[in-house]
Amino acid sequence: MTAADILITNARVLTMDPARPRADAIAIAGNRIIRVGSDADLASLKARHTRVIDAGMKTVIPGIIEGHVHLFGGAVELDTLMLNGVYGFEAIAKAVAAYRAGRPHDKVLLATGIAHEALGEPITRQILDRMVPDIPFIVGCFDHHTMWANTRALEAAGIMRGRDLPVGNEIVLDAGGIATGELREPAAYMPVQALTPTGGREWLGMTTGESPSPPATAAQRELDMSYFKQGIRHAASLGITSMHNMDGNWYQLELLQTLLDRGELAARIEIPYHHKNTFEIARVEEAAEMRARYQGDMLHCDRVKIFIDGVLETYTALMLEGYPDQPANMGAPLFTAADFNEIVRRADKLRLQISTHAIGDGGVRRTLDGYEAAIRANGRRDSRHRIEHIEMIDPADIPRLRELGVIASLQPIAGVGVPGNPPEPILSRVGDKLPHAYAWQTLRDTGAVIAFSSDWPVAPLNPFLGMQAAMTAVPVCADCPPQAQSLMDTLNGFTAAGAHMEFREDRKGTLKEGYLADVAVLDTDIEAAAKDQIAAIRPQVTICDGRVTFEA
Repeated sequence: MTAADILITNARVLTMDPARPRADAIAIAGNRIIRVGSDADLASLKARHTRVIDAGMKTVIPGIIEGHVHLFGGAVELDTLMLNGVYGFEAIAKAVAAYRAGRPHDKVLLATGIAHEALGEPITRQILDRMVPDIPFIVGCFDHHTMWANTRALEAAGIMRGRDLPVGNEIVLDAGGIATGELREPAAYMPVQALTPTGGREWLGMTTGESPSPPATAAQRELDMSYFKQGIRHAASLGITSMHNMDGNWYQLELLQTLLDRGELAARIEIPYHHKNTFEIARVEEAAEMRARYQGDMLHCDRVKIFIDGVLETYTALMLEGYPDQPANMGAPLFTAADFNEIVRRADKLRLQISTHAIGDGGVRRTLDGYEAAIRANGRRDSRHRIEHIEMIDPADIPRLRELGVIASLQPIAGVGVPGNPPEPILSRVGDKLPHAYAWQTLRDTGAVIAFSSDWPVAPLNPFLGMQAAMTAVPVCADCPPQAQSLMDTLNGFTAAGAHMEFREDRKGTLKEGYLADVAVLDTDIEAAAKDQIAAIRPQVTICDGRVTFEA
């Protein structure tokens, strides 16, 4: 009989295993769960070396699987000025001044998390100049699809009079052809990101899909690995043991492999190949090379990431009809239907999974059409292609996810009906289509697989904040059906569904004998907690691969 290295006892274990949904204790040996059962059943597995964790009748769940993050960028932003929830010129200027006072030697000032409507008027370089007139000042929107820059930053980046950019990207110019300061989508804001201490390397996996050029120096690689470790530590403090990254390049894979080789990778990471609309279609086959080189339980690549559209806030989400307040504007598709279908067909033929960012109902339709075309071309298989976000969906497309085997990868914290979320500008962009916006339960009722995540750093990484959002959302119109989730569906969305989404439900996402030892011991009985108090829950202990990665 194998003795346990870690024995979790006196617990309320929610296993996410339908065959045995509850237990009192878990035994871990090495990196595997060796027994799940009652305290009495597992008592004999205790040895002299066994570490016993008394859960104090609090909840124990599988390690949280964060299904949609930008790990490198989020990690770097932990050191930047966060303006989430800060509104009004005076409040923002005060926060900027205080932050700058603590960093007097910074040559570039970077803030993030600001809302489009934070100032009550359009954000311009002139407004930012009033806050920081003497050095480059760059402010990122919470959605990471828009940035604003002051005059010094625009001049240093050489974009005061704009620049030719790929479709869907824009340096907004005034009537005189001078930059207003608003930079829409990655190709527009990359030049100012290059001014930052990291040179924007943390966002290359999203902005270009390429590795740094010229290659990062040894010192830069060490700095970037330190950011990855910082981000993973933050994730572990929130009970997260696995993350699906939503941007990728060879550089990120190389850095994470180095950490793994050093024994310093403390979470399971999946990195995709990101196919940009600037790439030749045939280049999608590069994803198969990534998959061949990176296959393991701690680090792997099995997926192609594509952006089909932008976001509602900037009118770049692709719509089936014009926006209510801009009837002639149907958004900004990043791929033609023909090109998207061909990329999907090639990737699917290689048996790669595809995850597509699609926010508008037109973007969702185009994505589903592409996935359906791949089935016609290559035959039906268990592909588990994904759609990320689905903030709007046409009623005719709602049943298609289940019919096509497509997974809905959703971020509850973004829901317009979540208490505390500002209704505008989303209500104005959605209009009378609101009953089919953020349709979490509507999709679940069709039998579609629903997985939850945060989209960090677009939103806070805290999964318990996401859980509370999922459980407390309220209808915002008379015709809006309820979309709030049950506790068990919510927990499933952050654990077992995430494992299913990456074809690893045979080894994680569930507390089950023989499965990988990824566990979160919470500080509360989550079943007894009020729905509006879920966000306050924290892990007492996080275990990944049989190792304690966080302890309160």
